[in-house]
Formats: sequence, C-alpha cells, structure tokens
Amino acid sequence: MSSAIRALMLMVALLAGASLAIKCPPEDTLAEGGPRRVILDLDGGGDDAWALVMLLSNEAEYNICVQAVTCSHGNARVSDVLVNVLRILDSLDRLDVPVYVGASEPLITPGPNRNTSHYFWGNNGFGDVAFDSPFAVDSLVSLHAVEAMNELFEKYPNKITLLAVGPLTNVALLYKMYPETRDKIGDLYILGGNRHGVGNTALAAEFNFFRDPEAAHIVLNNSPKIVRVFPWETVLLQTFTTRWRFETFKHTTNPAVELLNQVEYVVYAQEEIWTPCDMYVAAIFLNSSILRTVKTYRAEVELTGWVTRGMMAILHHVKDSSQHNVAVIDEIDTEEVQRMLVALNLK
Repeated sequence: MSSAIRALMLMVALLAGASLAIKCPPEDTLAEGGPRRVILDLDGGGDDAWALVMLLSNEAEYNICVQAVTCSHGNARVSDVLVNVLRILDSLDRLDVPVYVGASEPLITPGPNRNTSHYFWGNNGFGDVAFDSPFAVDSLVSLHAVEAMNELFEKYPNKITLLAVGPLTNVALLYKMYPETRDKIGDLYILGGNRHGVGNTALAAEFNFFRDPEAAHIVLNNSPKIVRVFPWETVLLQTFTTRWRFETFKHTTNPAVELLNQVEYVVYAQEEIWTPCDMYVAAIFLNSSILRTVKTYRAEVELTGWVTRGMMAILHHVKDSSQHNVAVIDEIDTEEVQRMLVALNLK
C-alpha cells in the first residue's frame, strides 16, 4: 500500500474518531425481520460500480443492507479502486457505508502481463475520465479489508453474504489468515471463471481468475459451502446493446448513473454490446427469482497451463454431489434484470 493511501487512512481515522454509523443495524435482528447483510468485494471498474449502485438503490425494496465495501486490485490499482468507490458513495450520499482497502497485488507476484486489451476500463477503472469534483474520503476506515471481513463475519456468523466480483485475493487471504472464519460466511457469490473455456483475456481464462489464479484455487477448494459462480459465458448470454444502454440512461435522476454515463460514454464509445458483468451478481443476491438454470459441479482452477492458466475447469466425470464445490449459473431471467436496471433511473 502506498504512503499516500496510508496517510489518507490516518487522516480519516483522526477526523472520524469512532466508527461511522451505518444503515445496517448494529445488532443481529435477522430473526425479527431485519435486513439481509452483504459485503461487496470489488476491483473498481464500471461494472463493479453498477453492482454497488444496484445494491444501494434497492436496500429498502429487497430488505438488504450493505455492511461494507472491500477493495482489491484488478481493473485498476487498489488506490484507484478506492477513489472510484468513494465517488459512487458520495454521489448517492451514502458515505455511511464503510470502505476498506485490501490486497494491492496477486498472491504470487508479479501478476500476469496486462497489454492494452486488458485495460478495458482504462488505467484507473473509470475510463480515465477527468471529473470536475474531487472525491470524498468519509467512508474510508483505517483497517485492512481482510481484517474487517474477519471481524464482521465473527460478529454476524452466517448472517452476511459475500459478493466477490474482482480477483479473489482478499477472500483467499481471509481463508488463510482466519481459516475458522470460512464457516461463518453466509453465502459466497463470485463473478468470475469460465465453464466452456471461453476467456476474455489474451488466453483462455476469465479476467478475475486470470489476475490471481492461486487465489481462485484457494477459494474454490476451501469454501465449506457450494460457491455460486456467475461465469463469463453466462455474461455473454445476458448482454444488452450499447444503444439500449445509452438511450435508457440518457435521462436519469440517479446521480450515480449520471456519473457512470461519463465513464461509459468513453469506455463503450466503439462497442456494440454492453456487459455490466458484476451487476448480475448483485441482482441475483437481491432477487433470486431471476435464476433460471443452475447446476453443481466439481471445478478446479488451472495453475500451470501456458494457455489455460487461470481457467476454471469443470470436472464433468465427478458425479458425486458431495464432492461438488460450485453452483454454476447458466441462465437468468434477462427481462427481469432489465426491469431492475431501468428502475435505477428512478432511485
């Protein structure tokens, strides 16, 4: 972590004093109809922002609360990821949501080479847009993301769902540093991996697994519960046209969507298909009725292949469901997701 980020954390800690109040109730009230708690672990691209907006804009409707946002390297440097998250929170006047900085690099460094095609969201994750206003720092908490996750899962055992929509470095570190905490995660949803060998990098892997294959391997092989995986191939089946995206959100009263318009007018200027990948995981957590086809498998992550490193391999011959570790989401109700997206205009 850079000295600038450390200094920023110290400044916020001194200014904020005690922990910020958040909309998640401080005590466990789930049995009395309290909200479902969720932690969003992200890597700061525009699709991560859509996931965050989807969650925050629907807390009341779906009775959930965002317990925390944890930042990882991936689409951008973790310092830029932090800035992007804070911009979204600030735009929605939701600086009550704590933000924690996590892993700045893969478990084994150096990470894979990133050529120009791997910077789809620009160098800073937000299309390198020059915004007019500075970002706020009120939500930043001076505690490492992995420590924060451990504390929260210990405090609310099996009551917090973890949505991991970036490289899985933070989650893998949590498993290795606090192995007893694995059993206290309510559910784990991942945006990442691939089930037919279709990648979105220069090789055969999906980006999040490609950025830290060892982390993905650790998480899939050490999670006590079935991991719900939304793979790249399913993203390709649920896409929207950029024309629809720009026409739908051209006039919006949602300030976070206005911010994302600035980002995506740059990023998607030459693209025909809009792929808000991470948003799908948020939508599924909010509204499980959109699930259509889900099947469990035994999956492993390739660590040594020259072309396939980071690829999620499905072991179809493993029929014993007790050995299955992933539930692969193959199909969702795209029309319902579209309705949820359009509704963000009025949030």
